[in-house]
Amino acid sequence: MSLTNNRTFFKNFIPVVIKDSAIAGGSSSEIIHISINLTGTRLVNSRTDRSIRIWKCTPERLIDPVIIEHPHLKAVERVAWNPKTEFSFATVGRDDLVKIWRCTGSLEKELTIVKNGNTNGSGTETICQVVAYSNDGEILTVVDRDATVLLYSVSNNYAKLQEFQLNDHIYDISWFHHGHSFFMCALHDGSVPIYKITDVLSDANGSSQVNGSADTDNSNSITIDLKHKLSGHRSSATCVVVDPRGKYFAVGSNEGVVSLWNTSSMLISKVLTNTDEAIANIDISRDGTYVAVAYDSGENIKIFDYDTTEQVYEVPNSNSGNLALSHVAWFPSKTAFVHTSDNGRTMTLMKKPGK
Repeated sequence: MSLTNNRTFFKNFIPVVIKDSAIAGGSSSEIIHISINLTGTRLVNSRTDRSIRIWKCTPERLIDPVIIEHPHLKAVERVAWNPKTEFSFATVGRDDLVKIWRCTGSLEKELTIVKNGNTNGSGTETICQVVAYSNDGEILTVVDRDATVLLYSVSNNYAKLQEFQLNDHIYDISWFHHGHSFFMCALHDGSVPIYKITDVLSDANGSSQVNGSADTDNSNSITIDLKHKLSGHRSSATCVVVDPRGKYFAVGSNEGVVSLWNTSSMLISKVLTNTDEAIANIDISRDGTYVAVAYDSGENIKIFDYDTTEQVYEVPNSNSGNLALSHVAWFPSKTAFVHTSDNGRTMTLMKKPGK
């Protein structure tokens, strides 16, 4: 598709504003995070009023929200869908808990995060900020405020597998498309270390499964090795996301630069430098063609063509609010996306005409 056609393509998208009222007794709030499951049938968003909402996704709109008013002590900052299921997701909210939910709003599991040397209240307080599942759903990764990375075996009742601590703040984490062999972190110093997990067994059916215990903390069941440390940004790497096809990944930074890295060579292949404003969030369309970039202040969300790196669309009314940064999420099942709008107070579904 030519650049001209790309621009016309997005201009023809139909915006559908998704409005939801504040929880009882609350005031207006802003959306923090948006996450869509792998089948594109459910969407979860978190708000600054500490609530989360679970939406059904239809071709025309989002409907029938299930509201969980106070899932954590503070507002939920991250939501991660379990790729093995259509209706299960994890949340963290600046406390020492990871909670696993069903789309009905019921709590499936509550996992208290205890770091080594932090038993019975001793040691540093644990405040969870990032949560992510590996692409095969076997490992749940949790990052706390003190840059500790903890890994849990999902199939073994979330037994802790391993933990390690970095010397720099971790803004984001993302897994590569190799089961659960590689993941990377976006760090405050602008670097992106890539880690490899080894000591993985195969079950009787030949599928990969982490060797762990269902009822013990077996921290020696896997080993984690630093394989690469990528550098190229002069300021903090604020977010990182892998192309759904696995051919490249994108790193956003505080200086407003988005670097695009080839996964086969681990070298920068392209950069997006159109806007001199810190990057709040990046997401990549299902076929890897488009990169959507959200900014943390006055700029609207922008969509870039991966092949040409040209900006093909600026999303109207999509700049950040006063309390939360703007956010955008592509559907994994179709060329459509949802973004924060009206200074973060609402969401807008952007869909193709007739879809």
